[in-house]
Amino acid sequence: TTTTIQFIAEKSMSRFPLLLFAASLLAAGDALLLAPGRSVAARPAAPRALATAAEKEGEEEGEDRLGAGGRGGHAVRNMPELSEEEKAVQAAVMEHQRGAARLTMAEDARSLVAYSSGYAVLSTLSSQVDGYPNGALVGFAPDASGLPVFVFSAMSSHTKDLSKVGGQAALTVTAKGFEGAADGRVTLIGDVERVGKEQVEKEGLKELYRERHPNAFWVDFGDFTFYRMASLKAVNFVGGFARAAAPSPDEYLSAEVDPIQAFAAPVMGHMNDDHAESTVAMVMHYVGLPDVEAAQLVALDRLGFMVQVTRQGQTFKLRLPFPRAAADRKDVKSLIVEMTQAAYKDESVQAHLAALAKPEESAAAAGA
Repeated sequence: TTTTIQFIAEKSMSRFPLLLFAASLLAAGDALLLAPGRSVAARPAAPRALATAAEKEGEEEGEDRLGAGGRGGHAVRNMPELSEEEKAVQAAVMEHQRGAARLTMAEDARSLVAYSSGYAVLSTLSSQVDGYPNGALVGFAPDASGLPVFVFSAMSSHTKDLSKVGGQAALTVTAKGFEGAADGRVTLIGDVERVGKEQVEKEGLKELYRERHPNAFWVDFGDFTFYRMASLKAVNFVGGFARAAAPSPDEYLSAEVDPIQAFAAPVMGHMNDDHAESTVAMVMHYVGLPDVEAAQLVALDRLGFMVQVTRQGQTFKLRLPFPRAAADRKDVKSLIVEMTQAAYKDESVQAHLAALAKPEESAAAAGA
């Protein structure tokens, strides 16, 4: 209920550090994306009688609600109370994150599939054990609509599943560089069908597959056959902690692949290696978060960055949006320069960066 969520937010504000709260504020921002037109600020305050009931309910459910804004997180007991000043800081950061520009969930899902490694787990109905699923790691290449194209050996168990049991299947694709639950993944559920040789030639599927897998010499072997997900039934997207959705098949198929992510890795690597101080400055100035100790860019798209922030011994992710959408690589550079220059004009940022530099200067002097 709304009352329960209000109570949980208040409790997390007073008892838990920014690490857990950051997850909840990101979830709040995503909730607004999933329900456009609904404003948290516009919701009426709950009567005290209902709040008391919610407190009791919150005590029972808090174990799996507090960590991620009421969706799958876990409470950490015996954490110190936050000061009123820190509560105000967190409230301001929450407000910023609610309005921070993000790709839609469908755009995120399409882009993840487009820029993935080209390998994923295909789940099929087993032809060996009736009523049970089978799973296999397979190569794929997304077509123009974002649906996967495969090349399967006749000897593979999943090929036998598709031909003997049926084409119902699910493909789970992870983000490039996937390491764990904080990273993105998409599951495409649909019908996988064999593609005839004439259709392969007509649509250039062999070239499409080789573009993603240049060393796939087996596409010319006689016992390898092209398959594709011909119809999409459902999409499940998880973008990390507290960011999940099920875009409709039509939303996924009509979404655009974000063009900026094509060169995101070198841009972020350059910033993290050579201009990490600038990222700290931008987070402090634009997000309104003081005392940032470190900040690393972990994702980049046309609307902004995801930044992994270290503050007060806690590490968490925040959204740092651009002032306007970026059109290309040159535009990304211009926006970063513009934002950095504005951040360095902030006197509080200047003072903090100077304080961060002093320990380094002292260590250098001691080494000399």
